[in-house]
Amino acid sequence: MPDLTAERVFNLNPKIRWAGLATDRGEVIFSKMRPGVGSFSPEVFDQAFMQLGPLILRGVCERLGPWAGPLETVTSFYEKMTLIVTSIRKDCLALTINRENAAILPQLISDLSKLKP
Repeated sequence: MPDLTAERVFNLNPKIRWAGLATDRGEVIFSKMRPGVGSFSPEVFDQAFMQLGPLILRGVCERLGPWAGPLETVTSFYEKMTLIVTSIRKDCLALTINRENAAILPQLISDLSKLKP
């Protein structure tokens, strides 16, 4: 599988605003806004969020795994955006879309499987 890049994530759907990938140790591989799209948060915050945020969200939610089955995604709705966190191998992928585009979530979550080995 080719290395995962923000551009490959953006190619899944034109409504993806931002994408970030971090290892299971919190090392940020990328944290990038789609070109031409303004960020809601400072870039330094996005980098800091990627170090621990997806790991914590995923880790807490995975605790239900023995009873509910394997975790697929964690989705958080904000006033302005929707955050999706999922696993790619051992890494944590996070991406955002505008809140008003939430109707694409089922298809987008399905399309995320194209990024998995």
